[in-house]
Amino acid sequence: MITASAAPAIPEVPPQATNSFRFSLFNAVNFQITLGAPMVLYAKALGGSATTIGIVASMAPLMTVLQLPTAYFIPKVGYKGFVLFGWSVRAVLLFVLAILPLLKFLPSTVQVELLLTCLFLFNVVRGISTGAWLPWLTALVPANARAAFLRFDQFHMQCGGMLAVAISTFVLWSGGRPWQFALLFGISGLAGMMSLHFVRKIPDIEIGEQARSSGQPVPWLEILKHPPFTKLLIFNVVYNWVVGGLAAFVIAFLEGRGGYTAGQVLAVSLAGAVGAFASVPFFGLVLERTGSKPLLQLAMTLYFLGILFWVFVTSGIVPAHYLLVGSNYLVLGVAGGLFSIANTRIAMDTMPVMGRNHFFSLFTVFASLSLGLAPIFWGVFLDTIGKNEFAIGFFQVNRFSTYFVLLAFLGIVTFFLAKPLVEKKGKPFDTAIRDVVILARLKLYGRFFNR
Repeated sequence: MITASAAPAIPEVPPQATNSFRFSLFNAVNFQITLGAPMVLYAKALGGSATTIGIVASMAPLMTVLQLPTAYFIPKVGYKGFVLFGWSVRAVLLFVLAILPLLKFLPSTVQVELLLTCLFLFNVVRGISTGAWLPWLTALVPANARAAFLRFDQFHMQCGGMLAVAISTFVLWSGGRPWQFALLFGISGLAGMMSLHFVRKIPDIEIGEQARSSGQPVPWLEILKHPPFTKLLIFNVVYNWVVGGLAAFVIAFLEGRGGYTAGQVLAVSLAGAVGAFASVPFFGLVLERTGSKPLLQLAMTLYFLGILFWVFVTSGIVPAHYLLVGSNYLVLGVAGGLFSIANTRIAMDTMPVMGRNHFFSLFTVFASLSLGLAPIFWGVFLDTIGKNEFAIGFFQVNRFSTYFVLLAFLGIVTFFLAKPLVEKKGKPFDTAIRDVVILARLKLYGRFFNR
C-alpha cells in the first residue's frame, strides 16, 4: 500500500503553475533565436568583428544588472506584474527587430548600429522584468517539490531550445539572406507572444512580510559576506568566464577558419540542443539522490573535455569534421543541461527567506556582469591577437587556440570551486558517478525486459 509520505512531490505545486512549463518552452524558442546562434550569424553576415560578436553575446547578461535597483519595486508591483510588463514590451521589440534585415538600402555599419540598439532595448526590458522570475518560482514551489518541478521546467526549456535550433537550421540552410533572418526573427516574436499567453495563467503569489522587508534598504555587504552565498557567487562568476562567449566564438571559428556555412553551423549545433534536452530528464532524477554539487562537478568535467577538443581543432591537430564537431556539441549540450538544473536547485536552497529578492538580485547581477564582460573581453582579446600565429611542433598557436587553452585552465579552476559549495544534502563526486552509472544500467535493463 502506498503511504502519503511516498506520494510524489510535484502535486504539491499549484496546478496552474504548470503553465510555467509551456512558458519555458516558447520562451526558449524566443530567446534561443534572438540571443543565440542566429543573432551571431546575422551579426557576422553584416561584417561584425569579434568585438561586435562579443558585444552581441554580452548584451543580455549585462542588462541583468538592472535587477538590483528593481528589487525595491518588486514587492510593490508583485512578481506577476513585473514579468508581464517585461515580456509584453520585449515581444513588441522582437517584431521591430524582424523588420531590420529588410532595410537593405542602409549601409551595413548603420544596420549593425540599429541591431545593437534593438538588442540593447530588448535586454533592458528583459533585465528589469526577470528579477521577479526566480523569487516568484521559489515562493510558488514548495522546497520538497523543487527537484521534480525544475526537472519538468528544464525539460521544456531544453525542448524549446532544440526546437529553436531546428527551425533556425531549416530557415537558414540555403544561406543567410536578409529575408531569411527577417522570417526567423518574426518566428521568435510569435514564440514570445505565446510565452506571454502562458505566463498570464501562472498564479501570482502574495508577497509576505519577510519578503516585503527586502524592499527596504538592506546591508549589501552583509549579504555578500553570507558564506554559502559567497561561495556560490564566486563559483558562478568563474564559470561564466568559461562559458561567456564560448558558443559565439565557436561559431566565429567554424564560419571563418572552419569553412562552415550558416546552415552547417546550425546543423551541428543542433546536437548541443539534443544533448541538453536528453540529459535533463535523466539527471533530474539523479539530482535528488546525489545533490547539486556532484552534478556541477560532472558538468565542469564535460565542459573541460569539450573545450579540450576545441584546443586540438583550432591548433590543427584534429580536423573540424562534421561528425566530430557534432559529437562535441552533444557533450557540451549535456554539460549545459546538467549545470542549469543543478545550479538553479542549489541557488534556490542557498537564498534565505529574509531578503530573498535582494539575494537573488545580487546573485544574478554579479553572475550576469561576469557573463556579460567575458565575451567583450574575449572578443577584444581575439581581435588584438588578430592573424598573428606560429607553430610549436604540430601545435598551431593562433588566436583561437590560445583562447581555448585559457578556457580549459579556467574550467579546471571552476571544478575545484564546486567542492566548498554548501547544500542541504549530497554525495561525494565518485559516489554520484557510481549512482549515475547504476541508474543508467537499470533503465537499460528495464527497457530490454519491458519491450
